[in-house]
Amino acid sequence: MQTARRLYLYLLSGIGLGVLVSGLSMLLTVLLEQLGLGPRGELGFGGDDPVRQQLTLASALTVVALPVWLLHWRAVERSVAPDRPDAALERTSGVRGLYFAIALGALLLAAATGLASAIEVLVLRVAGSDELDFRGLGDGLAGALVAGAAWLYHVRLRTRDWAVSPMSGDGAWLPRAYLYLATFAGLLVLLGAVHGVVELIGQLLLDVDPVFVEPGTQPWAFPLATAISGLLAGGAIFIGHTAYAERLVADPGWRGASERPARLRLAYFVAVIAVAAGAVIYLVADGLGNALAAAFGVPAGVTSAETASLVIIPIAGAVGYGIAWWLHVRRLRAEAEVPEDPGRAPTVGRLVAYTTSGVGLAFGAVGLVWVVGIFIRATLGGGQVLAGEETTLRELAQFVPVTVLGMVVWQWQWTVVNGRWAADPVGEAASTTRRAMLLIVLAASVLAAILSTGYIVYRLFGSVFGVEQSSDALGELSLPIAGLLVGIGVALYHAALLRRDLGLRTDAEVTPAARVVPATAMLRLTGPAEADLDAAISALRGHLPAGYALEVTGGDARQGAG
Repeated sequence: MQTARRLYLYLLSGIGLGVLVSGLSMLLTVLLEQLGLGPRGELGFGGDDPVRQQLTLASALTVVALPVWLLHWRAVERSVAPDRPDAALERTSGVRGLYFAIALGALLLAAATGLASAIEVLVLRVAGSDELDFRGLGDGLAGALVAGAAWLYHVRLRTRDWAVSPMSGDGAWLPRAYLYLATFAGLLVLLGAVHGVVELIGQLLLDVDPVFVEPGTQPWAFPLATAISGLLAGGAIFIGHTAYAERLVADPGWRGASERPARLRLAYFVAVIAVAAGAVIYLVADGLGNALAAAFGVPAGVTSAETASLVIIPIAGAVGYGIAWWLHVRRLRAEAEVPEDPGRAPTVGRLVAYTTSGVGLAFGAVGLVWVVGIFIRATLGGGQVLAGEETTLRELAQFVPVTVLGMVVWQWQWTVVNGRWAADPVGEAASTTRRAMLLIVLAASVLAAILSTGYIVYRLFGSVFGVEQSSDALGELSLPIAGLLVGIGVALYHAALLRRDLGLRTDAEVTPAARVVPATAMLRLTGPAEADLDAAISALRGHLPAGYALEVTGGDARQGAG
């Protein structure tokens, strides 16, 4: 019953809050636009009097949503009042934790979107560009202010909950999921903006116009506005949430003890390491691929400045992601060095090595599939009529660097993995991280081989049953055949490692038991000539503690029995 009541109250509160924020944002937008922060271009919607239309809709939304939210949120607040007997249970409930995770995430997204929009419009106007004239500064600013105020209110309430008493379970991990998801999203936006700044600077230095720019506009204005908005909005989210998380980790009380070993925090670091490693491989391979394409002479008609920008800018853009990888690896390893948990440092080392090597292997294997497929097609003549030599060279230029860089990164970290295994084979074989990594790679490679085989069989049966298909069978089958070959190779290698690890774990479990030698002592039992020694021995056996045994190894145990 309590769960149903919570679901009803938090659901209606959330809906009412969303509508209320929309209505208040629209009201504030109208006010700011009347103060001169509206769009400079003509609106294509809103009828003959868009201001009155906006006021009507905003007033209706606000008047309807405000009492709905106040009524239900008042009931929610009463349920967590200190004088209520079930207040502690309510504060730590999973429904409340889920509500705060969703509400904080949605409000942060709305505030960040509004802030980014306002910054873009402001930068474009300062730059004298006519782009986005249909958008006003007031619209984004109003959304940022209203949603930001609601977000701060919910942060204050959640901080109050944490200050009352320790929390665990769903009530704790759901808001923690919001914290690290928001941090991760902010970091991605920030890194994307840094890459945009690098790209813009490179284009300006090399005198190359950005792509997708409308004719007659200033080519650098919109990329600059997008980059600055990403830097400010993404940077604020990332830095703010990171600082808050760091304060939690450093807390000497129960908050720090709860946050430091949190799996969600560990998952955040692993996700950043994986994404950053993948971005570095992709961008560097893109630059090298463009250089290789230029060496092959494809595409034709590209100027030297354009070629330089295609080579230099992606590689320079990879630097930001590389720094993010290094900083997060360093921070993760620093947190693992804690005396109270000596096993955490090896686990962190494995996570870094297996995650990075797994990303490298993924890129290397995909690139190798394409390279082998191109080799099959080019050697046997499939697809040459449609594709031509230029397409083949362009594909080689694209995927050879991906293959080489992926394999280099995989080998770099796999050397670390093999070093750990050589130092402690049994301990490494028993590692959950190692087992999970090997199983994930095995599953992915087997799945790739199955899908490739399925397509090959599909084409085969299509030919048998006379289904109309493309005449270039070899061209279409080159990639599935390559996928089958590479998938089998990767699967066999990792299956052999799993089998070897299983043998080591089995030996480690059996060997200690086999080496146990029971403690023994020689006893001599004597009695009168007519004594029944068998009866005496049986009586002694009946009084032995558990795990003890008494055996007759010599003498005449039957003496006196007759």
